[in-house]
Amino acid sequence: MIRATLRTAATLLLLSTTAFAAPKSPVQWHVKSVPSSAKAGARISITVSGQIDPGWHLYAMEEPDGGPIATVVGLTEGDPADLLSVNESKPIVIDDPLFHLRTGFFRSTVDFTLHLKIDPTAKPGPTPLHVLLRYQSCNDQVCQPPHTDTVEVPLAITH
Repeated sequence: MIRATLRTAATLLLLSTTAFAAPKSPVQWHVKSVPSSAKAGARISITVSGQIDPGWHLYAMEEPDGGPIATVVGLTEGDPADLLSVNESKPIVIDDPLFHLRTGFFRSTVDFTLHLKIDPTAKPGPTPLHVLLRYQSCNDQVCQPPHTDTVEVPLAITH
């Protein structure tokens, strides 16, 4: 009897954990371009690319008030670089049926190019950077809550 109760409790716990698991992100990120090495104090550019599942889209970095959550790109605190600016692919701009506003978004793929300055006091050697991408993804019926993905970018710092 106790064994059956424990088995039932374990099954219910597994089912409830599965039912409340976060949905799979419709965007998969990868590093598209990065220099193999960079000198301390140098300016470099890296590009992170997102592959967006069919039927989904990701919003641009600038959106109107009252509209969707705009994408934000940054670095983790403690990374040996300063983010100077970010360029994004050219978004598709339409009257968004979910927000009833003119919004910019990306379907299929998106590139974000980060322009960085390596810390002049950075120690030489392999030092990954961590690109943070906070975004909201939607399809034609629903939007997922905004969330943040981290992409590790391999980099070797030289002097």
